Formats: sequence, structure tokens, C-alpha cells
Amino acid sequence: MNTDILLQNIFNVFIISIILEFCISAIFSINLLKDFTDSSVGQSVREGAIIIIAAVICYNVPVFRIFRRVLELPYQLDWIISTLILVRMTFMIKGFLDKIKERG
Repeated sequence: MNTDILLQNIFNVFIISIILEFCISAIFSINLLKDFTDSSVGQSVREGAIIIIAAVICYNVPVFRIFRRVLELPYQLDWIISTLILVRMTFMIKGFLDKIKERG
């Protein structure tokens, strides 16, 4: 297993997760959507949008697949795992930013 390529792929996914979180946050921070995003339905829509966008990104852009050029995995398994990792990283970044907002 080529660990240099794996670390580079994980770093690429991490950068995309930061960009994805900022884009989704920008959309859902519009004043008209403030009341909606505070509700549980709004949070579910936000999380669903992140999952769908992450799946589309990982499916269409081979650079963001984690195990590309590292392991010989079937294409579907690789992009599903990459999507789940991208979604999880995006949620971690959201949690981190929420903690920063609480303290500030």
C-alpha cells in the first residue's frame, strides 16, 4: 500500500470538506432561512444536502476518491467509502466551527 498517495488523497478530501462546509453554511445562513435552519427539519435538509453533494463530487471527480492508486477496490466501493469519509469530515468541521462560535 502506497501511504504517500493515501495521505495525499485524504488531505484532498479534507480540503474539499472545508470548502463544502463553508458553501453549505453560506447557503443556510441567509436571513430568510434562519428560522428554518434552527429546526430539526432544517438540520436534516442541511445534512441531506451535504450527503448528496459529497456523493456527486466523489462520483464525478476521481481525484477525491480515497483509495485511488492505493488499493485495487471496485469503483463503487471506493466512491461510497470516499463519500462517507467526506461527509464525516464535513460534519467534524461543522462541529469544530460551532464550538468556536460558542466560545466567541
